[in-house]
Amino acid sequence: MKEHLLEWRQSWNSLLLRNTLWMLMGEGVKLVLQMGYFVIIARTLGANGYGLFMGVVTLVAIMAPFSSLGRGELLVMHVSRDRSAFSEYLGNALLMTLISGIMLTILAVTLGGLFLPDTIHPMVILWVALSDLIFYRVFSICGQSYQALERLKRTAQFNMLMGGIRLAGAVALAWMSSHHSIEWWGFLYLVTTLVMMSAALTLVIKELGKPRFHVRKLITELKEGSYFSISLSSLVVYSDIGKTMLVRYASAEHAGIYAAASRIVDVALTPIYSLMSAAFSRFFQEGKNGIEKSVSYAKRLIPFSLVYAAIAWLVLYLVAPILPWVLGEDYLFAVEAIRWMAIIPLFKGLHIFAADALTGAGFQGWRSSIQVMVAILVAGLHILIVPLYSWKGAIVVSIIGDVLLCCSYWVMIGYLLRRERAVRLEGHMIHEEAKFAQWSDR
Repeated sequence: MKEHLLEWRQSWNSLLLRNTLWMLMGEGVKLVLQMGYFVIIARTLGANGYGLFMGVVTLVAIMAPFSSLGRGELLVMHVSRDRSAFSEYLGNALLMTLISGIMLTILAVTLGGLFLPDTIHPMVILWVALSDLIFYRVFSICGQSYQALERLKRTAQFNMLMGGIRLAGAVALAWMSSHHSIEWWGFLYLVTTLVMMSAALTLVIKELGKPRFHVRKLITELKEGSYFSISLSSLVVYSDIGKTMLVRYASAEHAGIYAAASRIVDVALTPIYSLMSAAFSRFFQEGKNGIEKSVSYAKRLIPFSLVYAAIAWLVLYLVAPILPWVLGEDYLFAVEAIRWMAIIPLFKGLHIFAADALTGAGFQGWRSSIQVMVAILVAGLHILIVPLYSWKGAIVVSIIGDVLLCCSYWVMIGYLLRRERAVRLEGHMIHEEAKFAQWSDR
């Protein structure tokens, strides 16, 4: 028991606690700023305009992880183990983002014309695609650069920067009283993302070093990086595809209600995401010694997330009626939507760290496979259910996706733990037999 308590305390050593607090503060400040940005945009565009814009954002978000092909995650994994590798992993991440981001931008505009309503101007899709497939991905890589070195103070400051610049863009839109349209917001969305990317990249080069390109490694690590891309993209599918489906098969107003409720729940998840960011690089350090070590580390973090999730559920349920008063009467039904979705932090608290335990131990391929299967199932359910039950159906399907991920991760972890222990036992037996043989020869 004493050993378990000591292990539990060590997991909250000064560095992890300090990084978690920095991320919590950064996410908290960003949260306040983004709530201001969210309220202004939601009220300025209305449920219909906000729903249309979020339909575009979700379509692009599904492709966004492929714009860097997991290079940010590879940077964290390798640099957390060998800090001298930083420059070449930064350079390869930037190069891959530029090449694939351009190609995916063309694809996004093409798919947007096919699957999104005709009322959405193609330029909106182009601006959102350039913003999220290139500029924001570079910005994220800058944050991951400091995350790999466990210097999350700077990552947290980047989060604050993002919140402040996006709020400035929203204020600019509200100030332009004759231009309250998704076309103008799409343009401002692009400009604000470009500004925050430029500031972050300049700081990374100044403090951490210039990027260097290693083309051969860029090619040899394509498979490994693609696992991370598939994983991230499938997460977007299972959690956010409902917004695009609602725009397509229900109405933009219902999509706006669902998107607003989802945004509030994401806000409630901020402390869990902060802990996840602070602990991510440590999972790779623990996982290099096997799945048992990374799972043990995850089990030390999960109790905190579950306690917080229970508190978040109660708070979301109680404060939900305030939302229409803040956002306007267009969002009256969002009260019920938030109360339905209040259970989601509980499942995310269970499966987020299980997923990182798999990644840290080198089983990203298994994690990606699980997420792809869940994403395909969830997308199919959305196609069947959303036309019949609108946003209520989308919420139910989203919850089903979280439950499936939770069960699948832990079943896979159980299998891998048994396999690892069996291999270790077999190795021990072989070693003992070898010792016995040596003794017999004497």
